[in-house]
Amino acid sequence: MRKTMIRTAAALSLLALPMGGIALAQSAAPATTPATAPAGAPTGPAMGMTQIVDHLSAQGYKDIREVERKSDKLFEVKATTPQGQRQELLLDARTGEILKAERD
Repeated sequence: MRKTMIRTAAALSLLALPMGGIALAQSAAPATTPATAPAGAPTGPAMGMTQIVDHLSAQGYKDIREVERKSDKLFEVKATTPQGQRQELLLDARTGEILKAERD
């Protein structure tokens, strides 16, 4: 009888071990988006200056100069539009979206 109880306890502990590991793995997974982030808000790291220049070049901008980080969320850039007009641009640092464009 004692051997049967020991075997049963050992078998149960072996079954519980993998289940505990699965529970730990599930609880350790990070959330994909913070609960405080508004819907549609850009997430992720800000682009670097080189990425901003590449992003504008892909849109047809030329003579991109004076790339200046205004904050962790904004870049100010002077560039020539595909139509040849000089502009001062304000860009979102995370998405590269042009938020404001003024003639330079």
